[in-house]
Amino acid sequence: MDWEAHIERWSRVAVRLADIRECSAEQGTVPKRGAAPSGFFLMTTRGEAEVSLAGTVYRSRAPHVLHGGKDSELAVLPLGSDFACCIVLYTADAQSPEDRAGFRLPYAFTPYALLPLQEKCRTMYRLWQQGASLDKLQAQALFLPFVYELMRQIRKSAMGNSRSNLVTEAIHYIHEHYKEPLTAEGLAGMYNCSASSMARLFKSQIGVGPIDYLIHVRIRKAKQFLQQSEARIQEVAGGVGYADVYYFSRLFKKHTGVSPLQYREDQRKARRNNPFDLSESSIVSPALGYHNDNDSYYQQVEEGEPSMFRLARPVFGAMLLLCTTLILNACQAGGNTETTSPSPASTDSAAESAAAGTRMYEHLNGRTEIPVKPQRVVSLFHLGELMALGVKPVGATTHILNNPLIADKADIVDVGVPPEPEKILALAPDLIVTTAPFAEIVEGGYEALNKIAPTIVVEQYNDPIQDVEMFGDILGKQEEARQWNEAFAAKIAEYKEKIGPYVGPEETFSILNVRPDAIFIYGDTNMGGNILYKYLGLKPTDKVKTDVINGETWEISSEVIDQFVGDRLFLAVNEGSEEQLKVVEKFIQNTPAGKSGKIYNIDFNEFLYSDPISVDQQLDIIVDLLTEGNK
Repeated sequence: MDWEAHIERWSRVAVRLADIRECSAEQGTVPKRGAAPSGFFLMTTRGEAEVSLAGTVYRSRAPHVLHGGKDSELAVLPLGSDFACCIVLYTADAQSPEDRAGFRLPYAFTPYALLPLQEKCRTMYRLWQQGASLDKLQAQALFLPFVYELMRQIRKSAMGNSRSNLVTEAIHYIHEHYKEPLTAEGLAGMYNCSASSMARLFKSQIGVGPIDYLIHVRIRKAKQFLQQSEARIQEVAGGVGYADVYYFSRLFKKHTGVSPLQYREDQRKARRNNPFDLSESSIVSPALGYHNDNDSYYQQVEEGEPSMFRLARPVFGAMLLLCTTLILNACQAGGNTETTSPSPASTDSAAESAAAGTRMYEHLNGRTEIPVKPQRVVSLFHLGELMALGVKPVGATTHILNNPLIADKADIVDVGVPPEPEKILALAPDLIVTTAPFAEIVEGGYEALNKIAPTIVVEQYNDPIQDVEMFGDILGKQEEARQWNEAFAAKIAEYKEKIGPYVGPEETFSILNVRPDAIFIYGDTNMGGNILYKYLGLKPTDKVKTDVINGETWEISSEVIDQFVGDRLFLAVNEGSEEQLKVVEKFIQNTPAGKSGKIYNIDFNEFLYSDPISVDQQLDIIVDLLTEGNK
């Protein structure tokens, strides 16, 4: 099916919600065989059923969505009493025969993120059942966001990127629901994980926690409202999710350095003094949305540490600023009629890039034309991968520049977290490389980055061998990548021999991370797990293998430590975890590692990253601990 054409059809045809029903086998409300009165979506939210639609039988197991057109024959046979579904009926005012046929097409889809869809359905259903005209109008307003979320997931899957990234999905949810009373616990619960696990994933992938990022989104929105409207500060506060205007004002000043009123006045002065500013050309103020009625909400949200990032302005504004700077520089040349030439270095780089030509590169967001030999790369996540191949990016994010194991970071511009488009623009990159989460958090998203320079979205493998090979292809450094991987393989072979006399063939290894509010057990991806289990071939405990490496366990309680810890333990303790460590140590004492004293302390910050340069040095640290501690 041509999904782009189908999405285009939804964007141009007038549609409206006709009815919405929640059905379950337990209550006997599942529809029997019959013709659909209108177009519909049937979303299985629990259990399983055989669904006959337009002559085709589907095995619909939650999460699952079916679409059918008006007069399509539909029959649902639950396969158990726990089956439940939501049926959303709609009408489409399609004029052309092609559009009418498109809305009748039956299709099935398995969403990778059910909760955002289910939440919209439940809200629509509740409003629809209340029956008041205003409630039904609000239900109508929620129908298109439901369709948008469904089409977004379908499109992403059609592009071959259906593997759900929890951080990316949570970021998308925050952007849609930043006005609502979100808490760390509530957000984590949406994705069936703990708040500490959610925080760990956020910090490992974008460098800040979910609440810090939520605050960033709200402050950025507030700045936009203050610049583009005459709304009262209380309205602005409510429009970004804060019922308490005084708390909002304090938070705004903390993150921007000025009060909301002073910020608005500063922006007005800047516009009056800038003849190139076009931001007041619009006479329409943005809608601010509803106030947050939860007066105690601000007490539920952790304010977090002072923001480590400055908030970005739109890319267009950055372009105007850059153009203005160039014009002023030209004017300051004392009337000299000669044009200012680029520096020899930049001229040579541009010439080399032009001579090398371009090629099409397929990535998570499609296909993009990139330089064969990029000269000015901005990398939002991968730094060690580039440096391992002899390429120093011109810009990178705070998150990866904080890596203590990577030296020679001079001259790499910190573009912030979240990344600031105008900083990236000022670097004049010829290629931007990002991961999906970082593409989401940039203001304007992937499209904004791609307007600055060709932008590719790549996987976060956390595997130096795969990453080096991938970046060798991206950077035109295939030979350098081959040499690095060969040298790394030789080093692994050498170190396996080196630790042989000190490690028994049946000894088991575990990695524990103690934090002030959580205990994490690591598998074979990072915190040294890739080195122990993948490269050196050492054995995990059975529980680590089944529950962590082959399962989805990350966080554990102190009471089950003895089930995961084997003969040897690598222990990473975060700052501020002294009290938690006292509790953990009592349980470690009863493990084989605790009884034999084979516990190795590793630095959390040194083992946080999984790029080639970091892993190479982590390998040295681990082998030294295993050999020196046994001599």
